[in-house]
Amino acid sequence: MSGPIRYARLLFAALAVALGSTGCGEECATVSTACDPLYSPSFDDVHARTLATSCATAGSACHGSEGGRSGLVLSEPEGAYRALVEAGRVIPGDPGCSELVARIVSTDPDVQMPPGAPLSDAERCAIVQWIANGATR
Repeated sequence: MSGPIRYARLLFAALAVALGSTGCGEECATVSTACDPLYSPSFDDVHARTLATSCATAGSACHGSEGGRSGLVLSEPEGAYRALVEAGRVIPGDPGCSELVARIVSTDPDVQMPPGAPLSDAERCAIVQWIANGATR
């Protein structure tokens, strides 16, 4: 196989792997941004009004500074943003293929977050809209 053709095939394979690694495909959740958020769909509000209160409350949460299940600590805004967006748990502009959304919309008790106490539709809406709008800080 000649150099340019081999290079093109390798490039195509790398692109396919990169696209596949986003998590998009059949496992993506179907979500709508046509909903009424509980609060402004900004990271600061998502963190302060849902993540920190539902997932990282001191002494009782799975993702607080004391534990951080699955390496996810949501108690501090900057660290939470890095753990979600920079670690790939949130895909800016693509809420349906973001792990965070898959977990908050799931009805499977082994997947659903937070466990045992699902977020309200309005809370989920704010998170979905924040991600759809680019998941900026």
